[in-house]
Amino acid sequence: MTRSQMIETVARKTGFTESQVEMTMDAMFNQIAECLCADEKVTIAGFGRFEMRPRKPKAYTNPKTKVSSRLESTSIPGFKASGRFKQKLEDGRMNKTVEETA
Repeated sequence: MTRSQMIETVARKTGFTESQVEMTMDAMFNQIAECLCADEKVTIAGFGRFEMRPRKPKAYTNPKTKVSSRLESTSIPGFKASGRFKQKLEDGRMNKTVEETA
């Protein structure tokens, strides 16, 4: 699903206009990004947690030039789904499997 498809779908399901949904989504994503930049975790109950995760330094070789270099340690954004969200996905998979075999 693309961003525009998600905006369309949420607008249809909520009765909000697409511009209202887009503005809300942008505000949410920007707030999550601001929190992560400030090294804060963002927890959404029933969905999951966003956090910055450290990445260790590592050596790599450019396959084209064969030059070895070193990547310094950095932080990358990560997401961990909540148990309730995982269960919802599992239930959806199980229902789909049951429908296919029926």
